[in-house]
Amino acid sequence: MSAEPREIWFARRFPIGNPRSGMAPVHWKGWAVIGLFLFAMVVGASAFAWFAYEGLMGQGVWTFVVLAAAGALFFLRMANHKGDHIHTVADYEKGKLRV
Repeated sequence: MSAEPREIWFARRFPIGNPRSGMAPVHWKGWAVIGLFLFAMVVGASAFAWFAYEGLMGQGVWTFVVLAAAGALFFLRMANHKGDHIHTVADYEKGKLRV
């Protein structure tokens, strides 16, 4: 009995051996994760602006920090869990691998 192959959402931007180890989306679900991160940042910034307007700067800062941290942690966790740490984005673009 073989396990189903893992669905890949992200791949390395640079080949193994390069000191940079960034990940980039190769699947629409990877782009959705990036969209959720950006959405969390926009909502956090909007909440910060609203709280600042109301004179509640401390609550605005904490709201932004919590939303930004949650979005960043979700993005990093998904990129690590659903990422191909061996192959690059170029490998997927050339059609060598399937998503």
